[in-house]
Formats: sequence, structure tokens, C-alpha cells
Amino acid sequence: MIKWDHWHIEPSSICALRCPRCPRAEVPESLLNQQLSLDFFKNQIGADVAAQIRKITFCGNDGDPIYCRDLIDIIAWFKTVSPNIEIVLITNGSYKTVHWWKNLAQVLDHRDEIHWSLDGWDQDSNEQYRVWSDWISIMRGIEAFQTVNDSTYLVWAAIAFRFNQEHIEQMKAQATTLGFDCFQLTKSTRFGSKYPNAYGIDDMLEPTDSNLVATAHRFERVVTPLTAKTRPGTELKIEFQKRVTQLGNYSGICLIGNKGVFLNSGGEFYPCCWTANRYSHNDSWQGRFDLKTKTFDQIINDTFWTTDFLKFDSLECQTKCTPQRLTDSTHTSEW
Repeated sequence: MIKWDHWHIEPSSICALRCPRCPRAEVPESLLNQQLSLDFFKNQIGADVAAQIRKITFCGNDGDPIYCRDLIDIIAWFKTVSPNIEIVLITNGSYKTVHWWKNLAQVLDHRDEIHWSLDGWDQDSNEQYRVWSDWISIMRGIEAFQTVNDSTYLVWAAIAFRFNQEHIEQMKAQATTLGFDCFQLTKSTRFGSKYPNAYGIDDMLEPTDSNLVATAHRFERVVTPLTAKTRPGTELKIEFQKRVTQLGNYSGICLIGNKGVFLNSGGEFYPCCWTANRYSHNDSWQGRFDLKTKTFDQIINDTFWTTDFLKFDSLECQTKCTPQRLTDSTHTSEW
């Protein structure tokens, strides 16, 4: 059965940036700028379901969570109904005020993480991929958050590109200076060597160092701790690893829970964010379950999950969740 104690939620498909490998740029024709409200969570999910959620990763397929008007109130509500919940917030960090970051800092605690997605070391370098990002407001936000909150785990999350491959150590040093607890380097798959028809054989974003490109069809990460602070979530990762032994003939990591069931900004529910991406190979997934028209119990008890779903015959399932990957502890325990 699909596991839903970890949710990946896109509270907003709105974003100020225009990153070239984001679905916003690649399939703009079906993009809808929308956001979820606090009332949606109270009424469509409810306190009883929310109390059973152990982890939420706020991250968008199309947008950035911080542009959701009710984000801080939504997080506060989840923490009220599920006091031990772990919150992970992934953001580019641009354009929010110092006041907003200080308010967020009062809601998050030692169980939580913020990942600032920074692929450069200043405005010009960061904007080579994070187009229209604002370095000054990002730095002010990081500083403002830390003046109020020193317990939440802070991650500098960078993607390896051609333009930054010679500056990774510089970025690590900068992360240390700024007080981050961890430097996370993501090796992406969205390059010409993986998808030549989409990005060409001479992809100027792709690192020339092949060691900085993911080897399979799922991203890979290299994590470097920068402080002695304990990272949240160890207990849940151990649980994910135990569940691997119970999968039998199935390879989908949605049956473990580490990837997280996905709720998009329109209120649609998916087994994972990969199946929710607005590419044509996912057309059969679109709009299958809508939390605005069905209750969560109706969705999770639908016979689909014990029949057609277990075929794992979609492109995303067959490329990202292969049986061979289950031997990789990072694949089966990391988001």
C-alpha cells in the first residue's frame, strides 16, 4: 500500500524566477499560477489526517513555497495538530522581506530544515540558472532568519552546472561563513547526455566533468556537513529502510514513503512529484485524484492503489524506481 506519512506539498505554483530546466519554462502552455490556502488544509485534509503526517517537504514542481500567501500559517497549523512533525522547506529565497523571514523563524524549530537553492556565489553567477533571482534579498533573508532561530537545520543546496563546476569549494566555504549546517550538491539528470532530443548534444549547462552528472535517471546528491548540528529526520529514515525489506516484488519508493506522496498547488493528489510533472508522458496521471472534490479517505481507499497502480508501468516508475535502485540506501531513504 502507498505510504503517506511523508507528504511532498507544493503550496504555490507561483514563482518569480525563470529557471530554464523547470517545467515552468519547458511546458508553459499548461501552467496555472495558483496556491493553496490554510482553509484548504483545514477543510479538505483536516486535523485527523494531518495529525498522522510525520514529515512534510514543501517544494514545488512549478513554483516556490515562499510565494504562497498562507505558508507560515499553514506550517503553524500543521505544528499545532502534529507537534512532532518534521518540516522541510525548499526555496530559492528571493524577494521576501526581513520581517517575513523573522516570522517564519518563529514557527520552525529543531525538527525542521530550510534548503536555500543557490547555484552561484553572487548575483551574476546565481542568475546563470536561477534567472531573475535576487541575491541581496536572499542574503538578507538568511541573516534575518538566523537572528531569530539558531535551531533549524540550514542547507545550501546547489546543482552542479558547467558554470559553477570550478567553484564548488568556494561555495562550500561561503556556506560555512554564512552559518549553514550543510552543503548539498545535486548531480542532475536534466542534461543533453541524458536527454539529447530535449537539450542537444552540446548542452552548455551540463558540467564537462561527467562525475558531476547523475549516473541514472534520478538525481544524486553529495552531502557535506559544515557544523556539528544533528540533522533532523534520522528516525524516519531508519523506518524507510525497514520498509524496503517489505516491498516484495515491488520497486516503487512511494511504497516506502521517503519520496513522499505529492499534493500540487491545485489540490491534486499523486503518488509522487515525478508523476505530477506536466510532461506529455504523464497525461494519464493528470487530475486523477482531486482533494477539492474528494475526501482524503476516498482517495486513499480507491481500488486503483491495489490494482493498476501496482503495475508500475509508467515512464517515471520504470526509469526512476527500478528494482536495482533498491540496493542504494540513499535512493531508499533520501527525498
